[in-house]
Amino acid sequence: MTGSSEFSTWMALAGAAIVAGLCAIYSSSPWVLIPGALLGAYGGYKAEQVGRYYVERALARNRSR
Repeated sequence: MTGSSEFSTWMALAGAAIVAGLCAIYSSSPWVLIPGALLGAYGGYKAEQVGRYYVERALARNRSR
């Protein structure tokens, strides 16, 4: 499986939107929203990498059978 920077970008944006939305429910301060969005983007990006690792591992395991 080759890496897709477009998919990684969408995962980071989705993570940022979800966390910023949750932060907006509790606080509308930019001092909360901006770090929340950055943490969400990082979390989405890392989740995509971890998911890709497990998919590649499962595909390799199935190929070796």
